[in-house]
Parts: sequence; structure tokens; C-alpha cells
Amino acid sequence: MKVLITGITGRVGANVARKFLQNGHDVRGFVWPGDRQAEKMQSVGAEIVEGDLASSADVRAAVADQEVILHLGAAFQAGGPFTPEQYMDTNVKGTFNVLQASLELGDRLKHVIVTSTDATMFKYPPNGIDEPIAEDSLPLVSTDWYGYSKVLCENLVDRYCRHENLRATVIRFANVWGAGEILKFPAFHLAMFLKQFESRTDDAGRATYERLQAEDARDNGGQRLIVARDASGRPWKKHNIEVRDIVHAYEKIIGNPNTFGSVYQIGAKEPFTWDVLIPYMSEKTGIPYSVVDLAMAPNYYEYDLSAARNDFGY
Repeated sequence: MKVLITGITGRVGANVARKFLQNGHDVRGFVWPGDRQAEKMQSVGAEIVEGDLASSADVRAAVADQEVILHLGAAFQAGGPFTPEQYMDTNVKGTFNVLQASLELGDRLKHVIVTSTDATMFKYPPNGIDEPIAEDSLPLVSTDWYGYSKVLCENLVDRYCRHENLRATVIRFANVWGAGEILKFPAFHLAMFLKQFESRTDDAGRATYERLQAEDARDNGGQRLIVARDASGRPWKKHNIEVRDIVHAYEKIIGNPNTFGSVYQIGAKEPFTWDVLIPYMSEKTGIPYSVVDLAMAPNYYEYDLSAARNDFGY
């Protein structure tokens, strides 16, 4: 198949591209002009087309004669900072341009898959979320510009599917990390919370800060991991996704008519909890850890992946 990947030089796009090239597909990548990683993708066999997602002409030229469109390109927090206008131009207008150009392919188009994010949802109420989160469990109420732009992108896909019968699907990623990134996750480190609670003036916040200071002093300010727990002593729980799981999802979903017009959450096989992962990390790295109850809204959620499993074998 002829496969276009927008954002091919990102950590997800690059891994998806390599897998599809290995599987014998013709891969074209759409990149910003002057992208320094483009040459690397060319060296593994991808065709590279430069352009701006906000330009309908550029997008149309990239989409021309393709069969599958994987729309991964976006302005997002880690790549910024971006202005509200840039989020709207790149993410919303860019997605509109991709969908419109895909529509113009007619019967040649097998599938267009648009990437979204769990940042569209509010997942941090005061007591966490006990039940697994399905695609429609929470309202899409994000107000930060990245998350809000993705809400609009999901709505655009819905419109094109319902009104134009476009063969399109949304895949909503959990928080993404790649191999080797786990140790860098800020919420595994006591130092992040020490800084976060430093400015708290309420009694519970000050008490938490004093506890964090005491734990930090045990190593004279050296590196220390943390088993984060909520105020009742319940360990935090989070659902992430590893890049290789995303590659697997794209392999399984492409061309599956059961998925047209739907939104799917994807994540790791199961969530993790701080009380299991942090002691394991400590054992492997030699970095000590503390157990601290935190007076703040916890990370406590997991995703219901049954729709992706049932519809396309994720």
C-alpha cells in the first residue's frame, strides 16, 4: 500500500514508518521545511515531502495518489511552546486539510486515521476515577489549547464520516513514552513534588511539604524516587502507552471497516501503580524511594480498551 504519514520524524511517526517499510509498504512522509530528521527517514526508504499542514495546497500535494493516511503531525506541548493561533492553524486547520484532501482521493482511499490524545478529557478529579474510562465515559472538556484543538479535530472527523462517508477513524493515545524514557518521568521523583508543594499555604499542603522536606533530607538532597499516594494512602495509578504498542495498533486497524467513524482509546495492556513500579525501579537503579501521602488530586485512572480489542484485535 501507499501510506502517507504526517509527522513522520516524530518518535511515533518514525517507528510506525520503519515498521511499515519493513512490511513492504511504500511510505511517504510529510514534514516541515528544513526538518533536520527528514534525511534520517529518507535513509531508511521513506519518500519525503516538505510542506505546512496549514496549507491546503501543500497537504493536497502530499496526499495525492496515496491509499492510507496516518495523520500524526501536530503542534503539542512537548514540542512547543506554541501560541493559540499555531495550535489552531497546525492542528485544526491541518486536520481539516488532511480530511478534505483525503476525501478528494475518492475510492482510492482505504483509510485515514487521525491521532488524538487523552488530553481531551479531564482525568484528575479530587478522588481519582475508580471505574475504567471508556471512549465516551468523560466529556471532552479540555481548555488548554493543545487538548482543545484535538477536541475540535475529533469533531471534524465525526463530521466527515457522517456527512461524507469518509473512511476515517480517530485513535486517542494515552500518555506516550518510549523505551528508555521511564526514568525521566517527573512524577516518579520526589523533587517534582517538593517544588510543587513549596508554594502551598493551606494546612494540608504545608504538612505535605514538611514531610517531603524530611524525606529529601535523608539523602542530603540526593536523588530520590517516590511512591505517590493520595490523602487516604491509596497508591496512584496511571495508564500510559509505549511506542511499540502504538505501532501494533496501526498495523491492526488499517483498512478495517468496523472502525470507520469511531474513536478508539489505546494504552498499555494494563495500568501501573506507584507502589509496584517504584520499588522495582529502585531495586534496578539503586535510587532510594519514599512513600508519601500527597494532599492533592491524584493520578488515579485506567482505560477500558475493550472497544479496540473487540473491533480490530488490539
